[in-house]
Amino acid sequence: MKRLLGTLFAVTIVAVACSSNGAPATSESGSSRSAPASVSTAPIPELVGRWERVTTCPELVDELDEAGFGTLVAQAWVGQTSASGQSSFKPGSPKPTKAQPCTGAIPRVHSHFFNGFGQFGSVDWAGQQVDDGPYRIVSDDTVVIGDTTFHFRIANGDTLKLDPVISEAMKHETLVHRLEFTEAWWAVTVADASHTWKRVSCSQWC
Repeated sequence: MKRLLGTLFAVTIVAVACSSNGAPATSESGSSRSAPASVSTAPIPELVGRWERVTTCPELVDELDEAGFGTLVAQAWVGQTSASGQSSFKPGSPKPTKAQPCTGAIPRVHSHFFNGFGQFGSVDWAGQQVDDGPYRIVSDDTVVIGDTTFHFRIANGDTLKLDPVISEAMKHETLVHRLEFTEAWWAVTVADASHTWKRVSCSQWC
């Protein structure tokens, strides 16, 4: 998993003092006092929040196949462990294979968060953090998490769709280093691009 550090955004709000009739306030001596200038504040990005869904092994297999990693699907659900190392396969499940990668696989609640300090993270079904890194929003529909670019779309303020930008070099790295947790593999598992994430309470995460 990526373990990176975040950056800090500062937000301040300053009130504007005005007299009741809208004219500049005056002191007891009659001299006028200018009202303090207001300080504009950047709105909180809509992406800030916590986004959750129930992930499944067959869905992840489909995502990997769509990304061109169909030969690697036997590993699809192997990495879906909790922060404490708990497996997402039922006890006694057979070793996953390319033909049967999901026998005994358990659907898991998973979430991602983007906080107001530029920090991204993921939370497992047990409520423990399993991923982290800085993020920056570079346009209305693009966010960079660590060094990886994702397009995103938010509908009705509460539904998020992520789509990773995977280069040919990233694909090549993953196909060559089949047993390693590469950037492209990570991006596919983070995005779950064919599905949407629902906004939930941030709790302590953001």
